[in-house]
Amino acid sequence: MFSWLKRILSGSKIPDTTNEAARKETIASSSTHGPSFHTQHVFSNDEEKLERYGQPRSPKKDDARWVLPGEKVTIHGFEIADGMVYVGNFLTAAPDGSWNADTPAPCLIRPSLKVASGAPQTNLDLGYWPSYTDITPNQRLTYLHWLASGKSDTSYPMGYPFLYFYGLERRLVADSPPIDEEALLVAELERLRSLFGNNGSFVNYSTELLNFIEMKHAVTDIPRVEAWKPDLAALGDHMSPLLQVKLGLHALRGMPLDVDLAIAGILSLSPHLTGLWPRIATTRARPEFIELMRHRFTQKFPKGFRIRDKKESLLDLSYRSASQYLHTSIKFDGFDRLPDPAQLTWTKMIKLCEGAREDLTAFAKVVGKERERAYSMAAALMLPVELGERETVRSFRAWLDDLSQPLADVPLEELGLRCFGSGKAASGLRQACDMSAMLARVGYGMEPDPTYGGTRPGENIILFRIGDTQGQLTPVGADFCTAALIMTAIGSAAKALTLSSKLVEDLTTRLRLTPHETKRLIARLQLLPERLPTLGRLKTIVESVEPEQRTAIASLAASVAVTIGETDQGMMVALERLYEAFGLGRQELYTVLHQSTAATASCASEPIVVEDGKSQRRGHRIPAPPSKAKSQDGIVIDMSKVDVILRETKEVDAILAPIYEDAASEIPISVAVSPTLEQETKFVGLGPRQAHLLEALVNQPEWTRSGFEAKARELGLMPDGALEAINEWAYDTFDEELIVDGDPLIINTGLCLTNGSHLKK
Repeated sequence: MFSWLKRILSGSKIPDTTNEAARKETIASSSTHGPSFHTQHVFSNDEEKLERYGQPRSPKKDDARWVLPGEKVTIHGFEIADGMVYVGNFLTAAPDGSWNADTPAPCLIRPSLKVASGAPQTNLDLGYWPSYTDITPNQRLTYLHWLASGKSDTSYPMGYPFLYFYGLERRLVADSPPIDEEALLVAELERLRSLFGNNGSFVNYSTELLNFIEMKHAVTDIPRVEAWKPDLAALGDHMSPLLQVKLGLHALRGMPLDVDLAIAGILSLSPHLTGLWPRIATTRARPEFIELMRHRFTQKFPKGFRIRDKKESLLDLSYRSASQYLHTSIKFDGFDRLPDPAQLTWTKMIKLCEGAREDLTAFAKVVGKERERAYSMAAALMLPVELGERETVRSFRAWLDDLSQPLADVPLEELGLRCFGSGKAASGLRQACDMSAMLARVGYGMEPDPTYGGTRPGENIILFRIGDTQGQLTPVGADFCTAALIMTAIGSAAKALTLSSKLVEDLTTRLRLTPHETKRLIARLQLLPERLPTLGRLKTIVESVEPEQRTAIASLAASVAVTIGETDQGMMVALERLYEAFGLGRQELYTVLHQSTAATASCASEPIVVEDGKSQRRGHRIPAPPSKAKSQDGIVIDMSKVDVILRETKEVDAILAPIYEDAASEIPISVAVSPTLEQETKFVGLGPRQAHLLEALVNQPEWTRSGFEAKARELGLMPDGALEAINEWAYDTFDEELIVDGDPLIINTGLCLTNGSHLKK
């Protein structure tokens, strides 16, 4: 409880408020350079309240003295060698003579009060607003011991440094010491701040006190106020009085703010006014935020930022002491008022800050809580382009430029090490997207790239130059997505026919791809496996295609396959799977193939006229070519070739139809289906047979190839198909591969155990 409340409840006399002589004013000398200023103490309205009760004042006489810096004083056997404390029987807590003038100052060390004996207990906290008069004898013992030991022990609770701070505050605010002593006291404040700088409350109060001292000198010298510049790196949570005055003078005079004042002002305003709540971009990346704001401020406000004055705005410069009782304000003579910067309009600066903060968020996330990460390559590449390149970025670019062109096959581990440093894996989807953004900053792309619809990176990735992208990810259009889908479906078949370059060229021409899209398509083609994608995989890929577009894309794929060369058995299988994934019939595929073949048939398959009948020179005249049937659209059709294609197609159909029917047709007829296999298993979303196979596989981390194949056949499954089905399910469920193909097969047994939310209970 407060000491004044204790006195009221106990019936103690309350000071009389009629004694106006108890009030004190400190008048500062007038400036010879401009309007004069003075410092005036603010009085509490509680005096008027007390007069109603007619309770008289019983003033006490101050008999305490201030022990000067460097002077020794001994209290209860404790020698305080460097002074700077108040000692005596009484010192008023209210030098302005207000109603609580008979309350002892919290900082006063009263030798008449009892002090415990024995060893000090350094874990005794003092609570909020401690007072030497009110604390216990054991706490007084601890406080005197802390003072005598050098006032530097940081292991004590913060109440003890604060109690000492109250004395320094009292001396600087109420006593107006000589300038040389004031310099020593300010140095002592700075020493304490270096010791207790991790305590936010102490930093704030000490900063306000230092600002007040600075203001006391500045108010008598306008040129000094005008020459003052804020330290952006040392801004606190509140706007300092000197900054308030500086901004108020600029608004009153209609002067624009330079970049330092504007940034200091916007960052010192309350978040309730600006909406700029502390975020990692303004805390973890404070130097970069200020640098970016400087750059953008110069571009946005080349003549400075102007805050317009409002007549109803009035600045009240009040100093609220840490010790609770010293309330002082500074008023300016010569001005009717000074506008309050917090009441003026900062809208344009707020928008500028919001943009800078948003653009630095990615960088701040990389930095995290360890400031040294700000100079890592991953962090440097996340910086906005206006801040330029750091040495780490230049080294990364040089490494990329030394790679083989136009495509470079690089181990994922090596790229991850250069992007993130050691200790961080690069195989996740999030890391892949981060690497993609980093590469874009230096004009490079990668495949596979989840940012552009690619899969998660494997052991190796393809890097390629994409030119000047202004540091941003280059967008791709819907046509690229179509080309990528067709490439996934038939690219492996085209590679087997050594027609991959023709495939890319034809897709680029038909879909009018940009150079960046073409390069990305080439890189994606290089990563395609030799095996064709399974039907299940294709169905997953084409799920995002609108139903009305599926026929057109399937027809385009078939037409491209005919254009680039012969459609062998592998290409036919790829096209049939694509059509089936789209839900289209094979007959539609064969129709498109026939039409495309007829449209691309060359007339050069017939004799060419080299001399017309009018020429009667030596030799024999070559007869005119036979007439040809023409379709309605003028396309010449060679019916003999059509017959050959139809016959070959029927033969291929007869060979492949039994293989690529529904998945159920893959099960040998001789294998009986056990009813128990049809029951649901704990692997949600996986077929019952594949699930039972997986249940057997996860019991051990490795399987020989022959052992796996035998187990699959026991359940009526084709080994390769079962392996792909399980891995596809794992990709969809866990975003990771569950079985690593090879001999032996490696089973990621921990995947299902650590992701139990995907299992049935």
